[in-house]
Amino acid sequence: MGRGTGRPPERPEWALADLRALLIIVDLGLEMQADADAVLHACAAPGEPASVLARAGGRVAGEYHRLWAWSLDYAPHADPDSLERRVSALLRYHYELLHVALRIAFPKYRRTDRLERQRRAVTGLGAPAAELRSVRDELDMWIHAAS
Repeated sequence: MGRGTGRPPERPEWALADLRALLIIVDLGLEMQADADAVLHACAAPGEPASVLARAGGRVAGEYHRLWAWSLDYAPHADPDSLERRVSALLRYHYELLHVALRIAFPKYRRTDRLERQRRAVTGLGAPAAELRSVRDELDMWIHAAS
């Protein structure tokens, strides 16, 4: 966690600042979950999706991608099993699920029955949405313990 410098923090207050920044990133991700679920529901709805969905979904997916990239900046040396990496993994899941749902809703080639079944199957963020809330609470606990 070294402010994107590629090295561990030299001061405890920097590590705490990095954790606080991750908390802000998680809060932003949680705020967008309703929008993400709306996009996923629209992608799975019967009939042809409206083109406005592609733009709105691309915006939400892009925001999750940006949050994921930022989360990596604040914990470059975190262990793969760390809370910091879990935050990154959950934000990436949100981005990738939206991206795939949009690609299936707006295929490059003709729709097939299999593709249509896949499109109709993804209707929400699922358990990782709740897990992001849980990770947020754990992160907040770590910050308060270190303060």
